[in-house]
Amino acid sequence: MASVSNSVGPPRMWSVFKELFNTVESSISRREAFAQQDLEAALQRHKPDFASLLKNPDKNAADQNLVKNANVNGLPVHGQQGLRTFTSDFISEALTLSDLFELNELAAVDLLRMGEIQQSYFPGFPRGLVAVILYYDGKASLVGALRMLIQARKGRTWALPGLSDDLVATATRFTDQVMNENLVSRILNLLETISVTSELSRLQQPAFRALGPPKHRKMVTDKVTEIQQGLADCLFCWSCQASLSRQEVLLLLGHLARDSSVNADGTLTNVALTLLLALLYSIDVRVLEEEDVEVLMNQLPVISDATYRQDVHREICSVTPWANPGLKAVVQFAWALTLHRLSQYLDLGDMCDLEELLVNAAIEGGLFFFLRTAVIANSGFHEEEYYVRKVHTLITDFIEHMPLKVKELRNYGDETARIIVASQQEGIDPPPNLSRDFEHMLTMIGELYGKDPLNLELALEYWCPSDSLMPPSFPGYSGPYNVHPSQRQISLFKFVRLAGDLLLAPLFVPYISMLTGLANGTQSAHQCFNLLKMNGASAAGSQLSTVSWDHFFMSLNQYFINLRQEAPPTAERIQAYHYYRCGITPQEVDGLRAVLQLITLVVKKDENARIALSENQQWLPLVVLFGLVSCSIPPKLKAELLCTLAAFARTPETGATLWQSMEMSQILQTVSTARGSGGIQVELEEIEARNEEYPLTLAFMELISVLTENPIPAGLGIRIRAPGFQPYIDFLKDSVFLKFTSRAYKKPEEKWEVGAAVLEIFHKLLSAYEVIGEDFLDKPYEVQGEGILAANKPPGFVLMVHMMNESGMLKMILFVLEEAIQAFEKYVPFPGKSALEKVALLCLKMIEAALEKQHEFLDALRQSGASLIVTQMDRLLLGINPRTGRPDYLVNIAKYVAHAAYLPKHALSALHILIGVCQSPLVQTKIVGLFTADEKFSQDLLHGFAMCLESDEPEKVEAKEDYLDIDVSLSQVRNRLREDIVWLLLSTIDHPAPNLAHFLLGFELRKPVDKTNLQDPGVLGCPRTCLHSLVTLLSRGLDSQAGPTCLYLMPKLAELAYHMVYVLSTNSQTYGPTLRYLRMHDFFYRQCQHLPFQSQLSEDSLLMHQSWLLKSVVVELRVTSVNRQRSHAQRMMNLLLSESPDTQSKFAQMDGGFDPDYVTFGDDYSGASHLRSANPAFVDGQVCRKLSSILSSVDFSFGYPGALELEVFSKAAVELLMENCEQRNEQGLALCNVKLLHRILLRECSGMTGAQSAIIARDIQQICSNAVERNAYKETIYRRRQAFDAWRQTIEILLTACPLDLLDGERRQKLLFELLQDLLDKVSKSDAVSELTSPVAGVILTLMAHLTQCFVTPQSAYDQLTDHAQYVSMLDGQNALPGSHDISTILGEVVTGSRTQYASSFQVVLRGLLDHVMRSSSSAQRVRAYLYGALLYYLEIARKPKPLEISASASVERSVASRLANRESEYERLAKENADTLNSYGQNLMDIICRDACDGHDVGRMLALACLDVILTDDYRQAWLNHLSSKGYLQHIIEMFLKDDAQLQALLLPQPEPLRALYIFQSKICMLTKTAATLHGARILLECGVMSRLVECSVFDLRPEPDRAMEGFIPSVLTRYRQQILFPVLRLCLSLLTSFGSGNQFAASQVLKFIVAHADVFMSILRDRHSVLTLESLQELQLTTAVVCRAAVDDGVEEFLLSDAVHTESLGTIRRLQRQMFALLPKYCPSEKQPKRTPEQAAGGLGLDARSEEERADLAVQMQIITEEILANVITLCRTLIAKPGAKSKEAQILFEPSLAEGMARNLRGFEDLTGNLGNNSSRPLNLGVIVYLLSASAHLFMTTLESHKQLYHKYLNVADMSTEVLKEFYVGEKRISDKMSMQQRNQMVSQRLGFILHFKSKELQLLSYVIENCMLILWHHLEFFLVSCKPLDAKTSLLRRYATNQMRKLNDASMQEAAFDAMETGGVDSCVGGLSQDQLMQLKREAVACINETLLKRLEEMEKCYTSGRTRFGFVTAMVRRLRRLLRLHTL
Repeated sequence: MASVSNSVGPPRMWSVFKELFNTVESSISRREAFAQQDLEAALQRHKPDFASLLKNPDKNAADQNLVKNANVNGLPVHGQQGLRTFTSDFISEALTLSDLFELNELAAVDLLRMGEIQQSYFPGFPRGLVAVILYYDGKASLVGALRMLIQARKGRTWALPGLSDDLVATATRFTDQVMNENLVSRILNLLETISVTSELSRLQQPAFRALGPPKHRKMVTDKVTEIQQGLADCLFCWSCQASLSRQEVLLLLGHLARDSSVNADGTLTNVALTLLLALLYSIDVRVLEEEDVEVLMNQLPVISDATYRQDVHREICSVTPWANPGLKAVVQFAWALTLHRLSQYLDLGDMCDLEELLVNAAIEGGLFFFLRTAVIANSGFHEEEYYVRKVHTLITDFIEHMPLKVKELRNYGDETARIIVASQQEGIDPPPNLSRDFEHMLTMIGELYGKDPLNLELALEYWCPSDSLMPPSFPGYSGPYNVHPSQRQISLFKFVRLAGDLLLAPLFVPYISMLTGLANGTQSAHQCFNLLKMNGASAAGSQLSTVSWDHFFMSLNQYFINLRQEAPPTAERIQAYHYYRCGITPQEVDGLRAVLQLITLVVKKDENARIALSENQQWLPLVVLFGLVSCSIPPKLKAELLCTLAAFARTPETGATLWQSMEMSQILQTVSTARGSGGIQVELEEIEARNEEYPLTLAFMELISVLTENPIPAGLGIRIRAPGFQPYIDFLKDSVFLKFTSRAYKKPEEKWEVGAAVLEIFHKLLSAYEVIGEDFLDKPYEVQGEGILAANKPPGFVLMVHMMNESGMLKMILFVLEEAIQAFEKYVPFPGKSALEKVALLCLKMIEAALEKQHEFLDALRQSGASLIVTQMDRLLLGINPRTGRPDYLVNIAKYVAHAAYLPKHALSALHILIGVCQSPLVQTKIVGLFTADEKFSQDLLHGFAMCLESDEPEKVEAKEDYLDIDVSLSQVRNRLREDIVWLLLSTIDHPAPNLAHFLLGFELRKPVDKTNLQDPGVLGCPRTCLHSLVTLLSRGLDSQAGPTCLYLMPKLAELAYHMVYVLSTNSQTYGPTLRYLRMHDFFYRQCQHLPFQSQLSEDSLLMHQSWLLKSVVVELRVTSVNRQRSHAQRMMNLLLSESPDTQSKFAQMDGGFDPDYVTFGDDYSGASHLRSANPAFVDGQVCRKLSSILSSVDFSFGYPGALELEVFSKAAVELLMENCEQRNEQGLALCNVKLLHRILLRECSGMTGAQSAIIARDIQQICSNAVERNAYKETIYRRRQAFDAWRQTIEILLTACPLDLLDGERRQKLLFELLQDLLDKVSKSDAVSELTSPVAGVILTLMAHLTQCFVTPQSAYDQLTDHAQYVSMLDGQNALPGSHDISTILGEVVTGSRTQYASSFQVVLRGLLDHVMRSSSSAQRVRAYLYGALLYYLEIARKPKPLEISASASVERSVASRLANRESEYERLAKENADTLNSYGQNLMDIICRDACDGHDVGRMLALACLDVILTDDYRQAWLNHLSSKGYLQHIIEMFLKDDAQLQALLLPQPEPLRALYIFQSKICMLTKTAATLHGARILLECGVMSRLVECSVFDLRPEPDRAMEGFIPSVLTRYRQQILFPVLRLCLSLLTSFGSGNQFAASQVLKFIVAHADVFMSILRDRHSVLTLESLQELQLTTAVVCRAAVDDGVEEFLLSDAVHTESLGTIRRLQRQMFALLPKYCPSEKQPKRTPEQAAGGLGLDARSEEERADLAVQMQIITEEILANVITLCRTLIAKPGAKSKEAQILFEPSLAEGMARNLRGFEDLTGNLGNNSSRPLNLGVIVYLLSASAHLFMTTLESHKQLYHKYLNVADMSTEVLKEFYVGEKRISDKMSMQQRNQMVSQRLGFILHFKSKELQLLSYVIENCMLILWHHLEFFLVSCKPLDAKTSLLRRYATNQMRKLNDASMQEAAFDAMETGGVDSCVGGLSQDQLMQLKREAVACINETLLKRLEEMEKCYTSGRTRFGFVTAMVRRLRRLLRLHTL
């Protein structure tokens, strides 16, 4: 040890040995594949430690000086750089440790330092006491490692399964090396020096005081005992695998000769027993009979070593007395058998004659008595297989090979028996020196095989199949056996038979005891039954054998007859047996008890024997046994009788008979009589209580326990009393349970045995109770002689009532729990400890069962209305304990969890109680207060929970047939305990703080939970918590290639642990502290290195683990990204998205581990500089991304269980039953309760017998198996869906929340293409399950959305990807507001991916998407909807975006146009390929989409319509349009407008129905609008009568009045009308007019019919009487003016209307509409001082002041643009009317009065006449001054806007140079720039914002330029007319008239005046002229000169120079300015 420790730094005494033990255990016990390399390295390092086993490093003066000066100079510490100083107290303690253990000083320092580090594992212990424990634990670890190595070596006795040949060879080679260095001698010396007593004495010395409280004492004692036993086991294993040498055997013999250690009960200690068996195996040569003799003769020292036999024989036969003579006798006996075997192979010479002498000496030394009392009686003997086998071999070899000696023993036994019989007959005591060896031998054999916990069934060797020994004519013959018994079996069976022949009385009991032991097994019991039956049959005609069933039952019957005749005359004879015992002697009692025990065992083990005996009409065993119970016999005999009856009661039919017999015999008095009480109750209270022994009570409770295994008869006692089980419950409760603690007991353990027996019955009844409402109602029964009585309640009901009240029963249970935990906390052994443990466990189970049923019980009680009063169990448990005055019941229960290491079952039950109590959030605070009131208890409880989780007990795979009730093992209990602790945490973590989970996980309880600063155990006084244990559990093995060891050692616990991590990561209170702590340990990164998890059991077993981990990683990625922890996010992204196979070269370390801190950053995922996974993923032989490999681990194909094929049961009934048995588990999954199903099926078929029962059993087996398979199917599907959902969340977070620059550009595109292709490939498989493929559609939609954004969205705007409005705008572009175009064009350039590069990938994705649509079922509407959405996103990629102009320069515009021209072919090529692919699917795909568009789910219909919308745009062959038309789909959609009309009208109510019809209508109109975008489509629509159907719709006439109320989630009525009804139809009208052109009269007439039909709506809109301008009202007005100005201006249309007499009056309506439009002109004229309300004021008027400043500014800009569009529409109408296409300039209309007064105003609203005309809707035309004013104001606004545009454009080009303060000015609202953003993100946001503003500025410049040019044209036209063509009149009246020719008409022509007024009355459609007086003309000239001045004209010229110089209309403004100047110069002077 010292050499190894000193080789690297200071010597270490604990950690290195613990690591060694873990390495050896991983390799040998756990069989980890990657641990062998570590094992070999560890063995080489620690070889000196094994050679000098448990030798401490020697003390050293130099080291002592170093330690003494460590407070100044410091000492080197392992794992730390530099020197570390220690305190004086620490140094003093280290030196004390050195003196205590004679240990090197530096090693003592390390040991004490480790004690300080490990203090969190030992709360309440100082570091010194912890160091003491670690000292012994290190030694125990070293010894344990050596023991496992010896066990794993190649040997002659066993071979551990599952170990590789290399590992076995390594263990063999190493153990040979260390054992050759006198290790056996070293071990024997250690066993002599190490003892518990000596170690405790040394620790208790006053100089050291190194022994702490009882718990510490127990821990030290356990470790010392473990060391002792480990050393002995090493010798035992070495003896079994490789024989000891001569010298080693002699040493072992000497040690045993000196060993006198025995336990208090006289048995050998475990160490002595192990050494004895080691010696027996070392001299055993039985292996020669099984293997190659020639090879083994050279290997066995007993053969190869010539002096071996002489020396060993001399030592064994030495006359020197041994300290324990029995040991010598056993060794002599074994050596004699060895010599006997050797004599068959060797010439032993003189030693051949010594066998018999040795056997005689052994027998004389009390061999068999010693074996029975000292060896076999040892409590651990039967737990060790090779101990039992060795003794079994000794005994059987003796019987087989020395039959003469056995016969001699029998003869001596018979002689002794005769002497005893003679002495008894003479009434004297037999001689004391009689030889009873044969008697002891028989008893020893019985006890050897009487216990078989390992199910070895070695007793079968004593039995030969009886059929082989009897003739076929024998009545019991059942057929020949295939296997002939061996000679050994025949010899042993002969011994059994002959030993029972002519059996004398003293040998009867031993022989029966031997039979009882040999019958301990199902087959053995059957053989024993046959033997006893054959003995009776063979005695026919001769003397009956005393060992036969006939003799047994005839004797019992005779005793019954005699005792019944000798009964006393009184009725109370049952307790008067001691006065009338003349009929039965004590010897007979012993014999009867032995016989009854044999009957009990055979009947219990063999069902056939049980049935045969109980149905034997000759013996009538049940009657006889019940009769004997009623006789006056000793209580112990009566107890055996009841136990025998209990064995018979295991058969349900027999049990029903016993119930009746028990009622009739009144063993327990259930009917009151005049004679008073009697029966067993009197026996208990008067006899057993006085004797202080209670065998009868225990036996009676055993009988009741067995009887209650089956349902209690409903009519029990119905004829003589009120039926029911109540009398038995009362007796058990009142007479037994409530009094058992106050009675006296000779044996202390019997007290707790009584309590355990009664509680076992109570728990069974309570657990089996099913709450029924009828139980709360009284059922009357008429009893003869008693009248009408209420039937007794079911026993479970009675127990529930007692448990839910402060009854004596509940108080006793809580009292027992308190007493038990106080006894356990003393940590000392005491009599009856095991029985007390059982009582405490049953008490806990009683509370657990009551808690489980209380809610159902309370619900039934409320429904029944009964007057029963009960209290909830959680309230009772939180009540005050009268013994302590504190509410500590729950505290006492919780203490059992802290004792889980010793009492795992108790801890599990206590945990279930805590889970039941903690279900209510209201008690959380109180429970936490109870658990934290006592600091010591709080620490112990926290430590107990944590240690339960850190248990390394591996889980065992359970059988699928878990519907059978099978006892669970201790390992399963510990596993369940760990799992339920995590469930407790999961169930309480979401309760209000502070809750129990917060306490157990270590969060703050006295301040907000999110303020917790989690630390490692021991840091800042932090205790070890459940969180630390979970992290430790999940982190084991992370640095190895195999990954976390918990995945294959304890997969269920690992799944819950990952779930717990996820819940903590998502809980609003705990996510911050948890993620910080996990990040500190690099938890998620190290875990993700091993994804996807690979399972050794099934490919799906670890999917839930993987899903919980991925979901937690998603949260971590989100949090780190939001908090700008860029390095963490980048590191995780690199790991998940890496695709290189080069991993081990970067991670591998020298010792084969992996370095978790190795991190490499890079920008290219395909390069070798990126971080790779420690577990590279291969799919189809190729390395892929980790994300792709994770997806590949989720298999979408799975077979559904086959159909049931039943013979008896109805399939429909079974299916219904299975459905009714379904229950939802913790995950919400509906699974069939197979146990309940199995129980119901058995109950329904309980009466079936014979051949039909076998068929029913097969059907039941098939049904349950099918249910298990269905559950497995559902669970598998659920696991796979969860795994896929976690993968989906990971993808979404990586694409949306992580820093964009870490995955941008081509890398993002490549990733998305790969993922889409992988997904589409997985769903394309024919065997894919729909439950798994359905969620894929949603992921495809998400990925396609991101792929679309990669090709159409600039990186700077990508942060708005998840904005809902953006999705809507992409799905339905028609709803986009003016200016709210796709975000991809915000910055004025089109960002496209390399469409040509990914051309093939595009088509692969499209085909996969279409195939998925074709395969999806029409019933899967959600899937279809997702797929249609994905298709929309895909088709969006091929749509060429419209650039948003951000520059006012023509050069920029040309450059953008050139770029678009260059890329135009790319868009067109992709669109063409898409169209060809879509058309290649033919009419099948068309019909699917068209049918979904016409009928189906509402969302699916809208998306299908949207798909048709986009497809029709790209369908250059118009195949889809022709299909829609030819198949009638388009006609169907149009005809449905009338049906939609009624639904839409209902939706305009204030409280509408669901709005689905509204949005469907909107989608239809949008699709038709896109159809009308082409001439062919528009023609088809008109042919289908689309406008006619719209004319017939009445919903357009129901325009609501504006409402100032705030809008909620549901849009207001007006908003619904506008956005979803009117706006789409107006856009449809515009699309039709645009497609047909301005010259198509038919199209215009169709639209005009719609306008005229709903003229009131248009008139109402054009009146524009809104008090507040809103965005929607402006949009409404803009669309209306656009439709009117384009549809109602053609003379041909008017003529078309006039030709129809019905529509003649419509012309007046058109004229009024035009006049209303003219009236809009002055209202929307801009001005330098805005008189009308601003858009911000409008927003405020609507209550939108809560919007951010940014939103308000955007709203103002949009409203300004729409206002100018309205103005442009009105100006367009004016221009069109004055200059119709094809008309001469002289023939145009004059629309304005010759007055320019408004042109000189600064505010147009200041004119009273104008405002009056507007308000009265006068027919008087506007003055021309309005146009001049509009021209001037527009020019001024244009120049202002242009200057602002220039400034913003300059900032846009220099965003990178802006300061942070300047950048923040652009975002002042909710989306303001945060300090957490990077500079790149800030620049991107500001660039986006500036681009948005510049776009609207550019559009505003375009509109103003358009208005200015048209105003100039209108102004020039009117001025030319008034100043050139118009002649002044004398009259002062102004008239409007038509100029039909170029000649001037007289202005005073009355007829022309009338025509003019008529023209104005009809709307001014005809060209009119106005007459001017001279004064008016002069005034016009003066005003013209004043208004149209040079300043205005120069401004217009400057505008054209700055803005329109590069446009197609360049020069138009200059020409108009030139014409205006000429008019003013020539005609105004």
